Amino acid sequence: MSPRSKELSEEMRTHSRAALVAAARQCFAARGYFNARIADVAQKAGMSQGSIYWYFASKEELLKTVLTEALESLGAVMSEAAAAPGNARHKLEHLSSGLLQYAQEGSQFTAIMISLMGHTNEDMFARLGFNMDVIGQGYTESLLSILTQAQAEGVISVEHDPLALTMMFFGLFNGLNLVYGQEWLSLPPETLKAGMLRLLGVQS
Repeated sequence: MSPRSKELSEEMRTHSRAALVAAARQCFAARGYFNARIADVAQKAGMSQGSIYWYFASKEELLKTVLTEALESLGAVMSEAAAAPGNARHKLEHLSSGLLQYAQEGSQFTAIMISLMGHTNEDMFARLGFNMDVIGQGYTESLLSILTQAQAEGVISVEHDPLALTMMFFGLFNGLNLVYGQEWLSLPPETLKAGMLRLLGVQS
């Protein structure tokens, strides 16, 4: 195989794998993970059912890939906001904008999460190799670093416990997604951002 054809084959493989992941994400969200079939994913991706197993050993491996992308995307929003240049107020604005965009683009992830929680008592995340305590701690540390800076700069009162604010913030964000799905995102973005900042104790 020539270098060019090898490169083309790899590109086609990458494209096909991405198409399967996108199809799986849509099927798992629309039908629920346990109700969706590999045949549904193949049809959505425009491939044969057998071709899926060239890329993924099982339906669970497909799920793991979908969840990995979603969790890493949220982690990136948090870490990028914490590492953003400028003062804490700017970082909090960056965070609220990033989370709103993530919520808009990640509605399928929310639907998949609901389908997993509604059909099994088993810790699917642990079975798939995710340590949710570690992942959650990473999110928490990113927000805590911003809030600590915000207190030092007088953006947030030192009377507020940064960890308590962090817990309430994630509780609100997760609750809105789980209870209202995409409906809460129909509110004006500036209203949503203002609400997030007020919850974090940002002083105007």
